[in-house]
Amino acid sequence: MASRDHAALLAGRIAITHRHLLDAAESCTDDDLAWLPGPTSPPIAFHLWHAGRWADRWAEAVAGKPQRWHREGLTTKWGFPAEQGKGDTGMELPDDQAAQLPFPRRDQLTTYLRGAFSDLEQAVAALDDETILRDADNLLGETAPLEDSLIRHLSHVSRHLGMIEALRGLRGGHGTATV
Repeated sequence: MASRDHAALLAGRIAITHRHLLDAAESCTDDDLAWLPGPTSPPIAFHLWHAGRWADRWAEAVAGKPQRWHREGLTTKWGFPAEQGKGDTGMELPDDQAAQLPFPRRDQLTTYLRGAFSDLEQAVAALDDETILRDADNLLGETAPLEDSLIRHLSHVSRHLGMIEALRGLRGGHGTATV
């Protein structure tokens, strides 16, 4: 088991963060998900979708299986525009365009998230330490150890989880963290 410590630890942390994101999504109403707090802050649905899109991209990069987003034709099914930001993840998408993305209702969004998150969790759990410590494309056009890139992904989606919890608090909801 010692040869899988890095990969197993990272897979576990990713799964916990994904569970928190799903719990947050499931605690929201459709109105909560769509609420726009201001002109430069995207809705909760954007943060969830963005986390799912990155998980989907990483699952493809790690396991070589096409992204769920593409396999299920969600751009078309959900009526998304062709331009969805860098990597079709909402990254670098102007605020007004991010606010106008036609997010589906909670049940459809969480179904996508469950699948994309599960795909990444399974892909990372299948890695060994030799593979996870090798240099790979970091999906931003650079090369870095795969472990570092996945830790960066975990940090990034954790920041979005914090935004979701803050937005839920503004709507009168509770977060997943306790004080």
